[in-house]
Amino acid sequence: MKKKQGLKMVYLDTMPLRFGHFRVLITTAMGQFLGAAVATLSGVLIPLLAIVQHHELDSVTQGLIASMELIGIMVGSFVIGKLADKDGYLPFLRLSSILVFIGALVVYVTGSIDLLIHSLFVMGFGIGGDFALDSDYVDEVMPKRWQETMVGITKSFSALGNLSAGGGFLVLCSIEWTAEIWRQIFLFVVFLSFLMIISRLFFFKSPGFLIAKGKFDEARQVVKAMLGPDVEIPPSYLEKTSSSNGAKVDLFKGETLQKVIFSGVPWGCSGLGVYGIGIFLPILIMSLGISGFDTSKLGPLGSVMNSVNLTFIISWFILIGFIAGLFILHKVSTVKQQFYGFLLAAAAVLLLLLCYLFKWPAAISIAAFVLFELALNAGPNLTTFIIPSLVFPLDIKAEGAGYAAFFGKFGAVIAVFSFPILMKLGGVSLALVVSVAVLGLGAFLTYFYAKKLGLEK
Repeated sequence: MKKKQGLKMVYLDTMPLRFGHFRVLITTAMGQFLGAAVATLSGVLIPLLAIVQHHELDSVTQGLIASMELIGIMVGSFVIGKLADKDGYLPFLRLSSILVFIGALVVYVTGSIDLLIHSLFVMGFGIGGDFALDSDYVDEVMPKRWQETMVGITKSFSALGNLSAGGGFLVLCSIEWTAEIWRQIFLFVVFLSFLMIISRLFFFKSPGFLIAKGKFDEARQVVKAMLGPDVEIPPSYLEKTSSSNGAKVDLFKGETLQKVIFSGVPWGCSGLGVYGIGIFLPILIMSLGISGFDTSKLGPLGSVMNSVNLTFIISWFILIGFIAGLFILHKVSTVKQQFYGFLLAAAAVLLLLLCYLFKWPAAISIAAFVLFELALNAGPNLTTFIIPSLVFPLDIKAEGAGYAAFFGKFGAVIAVFSFPILMKLGGVSLALVVSVAVLGLGAFLTYFYAKKLGLEK
């Protein structure tokens, strides 16, 4: 710590938290919030659209609706992550929010089911940009002791997105309960994405990007504008880029490839739970017969309403899981947290399968859902977002995080698109068996590559 022109200077890596830190957190976390909200709405759309069209949606159409946002995230994280490391983070952070706004507005204004799938892709592309950039923005400006926690909190906003979308749907249903409500719920996304655009118009360039490009003076100015005139970038941060000498790092060779696999493929395995089971949770609840009422007396709209209501209740445990995971951070390693989270989530799905096969009481099935949400969100759904910011060097952080999100969402797309097909081929039991296997694979890959990279402790 030093004094400069009467100010008591503090270093970025050891300073206390300030308003500027929380501004960065909120501005970036809105992308995670909206990504989860759109995913939740996608799950509601499938049974509602089946009612609107007066026939059951075929499995391919269900898969497209459920997975198109994910395909957009997959492509967007890859493209924007790659471009942002070359041209700067801020323009693409702004573009991401604009794309989400345009996609949601098209759905709301037109009410076209044909345009819905295209709009979900556009929204996903924008959210994919956030997946590539959010964790980097937060990680690079936080004091070291707060880095993992704040990146984790950024991801935890997705739980608030789940709850807000589900709660908003229930509120709209209480006002006017028709199957056509699927269009109106996107007004929620339009409003929030507009706020996101405004917040990012007055945001800052990435100090990490400027440092990686050797623009040290500009990086110092940005940090002071963000956090205060008394804040200095520590010399160790400026030295991080000196060893590379501008050499291009190949992400698909040697240890860097192992980092891509380690950060991306388990993310895809966790996507089965977050998006596969998560999006189809209303359908699963109806299939398992645990909605709590005799839905045959409610009619199709009442059945959907009842299942979404229980989904909303269970979704509270997503938030509780994230909160538990944030408390666990720093008490155990991120790798162990991810590994045991996968194992517990797999055990919960196995319990759900046994409940289905042996017709165990509905209370046990609900408990299994709760355990699954707690384990998944305290473990891999939280940690897979944190790991890329820990393992990739400064000059390829956005591209590395983009590739991790790409592979993560690629796995999630496969899971989501396959889920209705699996249920058609082998019913709920086959879908749950495959879920157990994929979650187990996530645990194995986490352990195997962490050991290869020396990160297992």
